[in-house]
Amino acid sequence: MSRVLSNMPHNIAASEAKAAGRRPLILVVEDGPAEREALARVLRLEDYQVLTARNPEHALTLLDQPVSLVISDLKMGVRSGIDLLRAWTSRRPETPFIIVTAYGDVESAVTAMKLGACDFLTKPIDPTRLLELVNKCWEAPATVGAPTASAAGPAGVDVRFDVERMVGVSAPIRRVRDQIRRVAPSDSTVLLLGESGTGKELAAEAVHAHSSRANKPLVVVNMAAVPESLVESELFGHVKGAFTGAGADRPGRFEIADGGTLFIDEVGDFPLSLQAKLLRALETRVIQRVGGNDDRAVNVRLVAATSRNVREMVREGRFREDLYYRLNVVTIEIPPLRERREDIPLLIEHFARGIAKPLGKPTPTFHSDLKGFLISYDWPGNIRELRNSLESMIVLSRSNELTLEDLPPNLASVAGEAGQVASDESSAADDLQLSRLEKSVILQTLKRMEGNRTKAAEALGISVRTLQRRLKEWGGDF
Repeated sequence: MSRVLSNMPHNIAASEAKAAGRRPLILVVEDGPAEREALARVLRLEDYQVLTARNPEHALTLLDQPVSLVISDLKMGVRSGIDLLRAWTSRRPETPFIIVTAYGDVESAVTAMKLGACDFLTKPIDPTRLLELVNKCWEAPATVGAPTASAAGPAGVDVRFDVERMVGVSAPIRRVRDQIRRVAPSDSTVLLLGESGTGKELAAEAVHAHSSRANKPLVVVNMAAVPESLVESELFGHVKGAFTGAGADRPGRFEIADGGTLFIDEVGDFPLSLQAKLLRALETRVIQRVGGNDDRAVNVRLVAATSRNVREMVREGRFREDLYYRLNVVTIEIPPLRERREDIPLLIEHFARGIAKPLGKPTPTFHSDLKGFLISYDWPGNIRELRNSLESMIVLSRSNELTLEDLPPNLASVAGEAGQVASDESSAADDLQLSRLEKSVILQTLKRMEGNRTKAAEALGISVRTLQRRLKEWGGDF
């Protein structure tokens, strides 16, 4: 098959292969022989045609081959995967690229995506994720090149990386943006779940901005900041004389939001004694001010958010079950920052620029050690903690380049502890990564062969004895 395809122009070969339902020819570029062969083996087991190259120079000698997709490691000696991306796409701009990188090089992978790479994988490689991306990039190749003027946002930021001000390119944040786009045009109630500091209010703003109510008010009330004695008045308003200090009629947040969107943040803190009244307002769209008897119709779209486990609160009797189901029409889970580490370099750039400008300072640069720590840290306070930490460093900095020495004290102690164990872990990291990939490939093949070890060994190109030895080392019932 590859011999027939190699006689065609590359773009015709790719399009005809797709039209005929054939698997594409994939070029794997990796300087590690074992990793290169492991990647190729995963792809061949799925009937993809595969070429391999040991470095970018070798890969560029294959430009005349009908390659439909390139999977390239990022760091490969003198020339990098980004160098290959630039050189290859200058000649073959229609070829989609997948960049393979470690967490510490995620910033470079993001740069590759800005240059037109379809997507990137972080090590250790998950074969299932690899095949998902191959299928995605093969079916819908990325457009290579700098963003056009129409595609660019403020300061030249491509809208792919700044949609609805929710900065990120990771799969979790792309999924959130997609859910927002789909639910926003409706009037359905939206429940945003996520840890504190993940950006739930930003998501609520995006829901409102993309709805038919965008030209009406978005009214925000944070239940954690409202004393329990004032919650009813805050939401539903009051009439003059309803209680001590009520010197005049006052509309509540429901009335103020009429025609628009009401965002109740930390709804898990809503007083149990008032939840029935909130439920009635949501079901009937009618409210009564405190101390009043008149029903007031309100046309409000509700978005609620909480960092609490509301289901557990329902089981414990601390939250009404009927209200929970009324709120839980469309649920969007906002991921914690530790589950979207590939977005951290973009967030750093975004926040640093916004923090430095009002201070009259140039946007700082970040030493590679500091950038690596910021990417690897778990950020229990999520995006809020990241932004506040960056602001502290930039305000107190004496130089335009920030280093580990500029970290706030609480993070500096974590970085110091991490540095003590880093040298012990680094020597084992590569071996562990390769071992995981090998195990995934072997177990996947064994499953495909329905447990037949002889057939699996033959497909893998190893002896049955080697296969049995590996299975014995891993233990378990295979």
